Amino acid sequence: MTDHPFLFSGLMVRTLLDGRKTQTRRRLTPHNTFFDGRPWSKLAKAQEWDWENAWVDGGPSPAGNPGPYLHLPWLSGDADPFEQTVHRIYPKVQPGDRIWVKETHAIVPSTAYRMSTGVEQIVNPADRDDAAIYREGWERSAPTWKPSIFMPRWASRLTLPVAAVKIERLQDISEEDAIAEGAHRGKASGRFADNYGAMAIAGDWFGTARAWYRDLWDRINGAGAWDKNPWVIAYSFDPLRKNIDEVRG
Repeated sequence: MTDHPFLFSGLMVRTLLDGRKTQTRRRLTPHNTFFDGRPWSKLAKAQEWDWENAWVDGGPSPAGNPGPYLHLPWLSGDADPFEQTVHRIYPKVQPGDRIWVKETHAIVPSTAYRMSTGVEQIVNPADRDDAAIYREGWERSAPTWKPSIFMPRWASRLTLPVAAVKIERLQDISEEDAIAEGAHRGKASGRFADNYGAMAIAGDWFGTARAWYRDLWDRINGAGAWDKNPWVIAYSFDPLRKNIDEVRG
């Protein structure tokens, strides 16, 4: 079992807190994969790979490594030693691993908000003078918020035990999986949006969860990102509202 930090936007943190989000997709890159079971070398990164003709194998590999993995053919570049070769690309995060959520937060004196009703915080176990509070859901005068990338492990309030991992093209997402990405479905209209508030804004709701997720992907990754249809890794989990060091098993 390995622990991995993932950055989440405020909107996605809210879907996790609400229990609506049980999947997350990340674009497949050398950063989150292994090349033939090892970190990508500089030489491997420098090659041109035939992503359009790659294909998924559910595994296990001949060496016994668990699936799924991506068969990735060489396209062009340094012909030695890659010419005419096909390689196995494995997700670093595997079922049984745990993800701890990094989000926008502030580190404050542990007594600053202790008596305030409804303020969620985690006190630093190594230095009880400090506590973490969270931007998502904050409704009072704001402290100085820190970007999610700077969140220390002890301050994380959400843990995602990984139950399943799969590789697919982005546009192959099913309607069921798009709902699992955190879509809010209106009870009366049956349409999909970010949340209840977005349902009241014309143009912010969609007829299918896939259409909502397409819009979300472009908002997060930039206009036209959906149309590029990259390979992605989809992680399934049941979110826990606990710091990762409190989670056992």
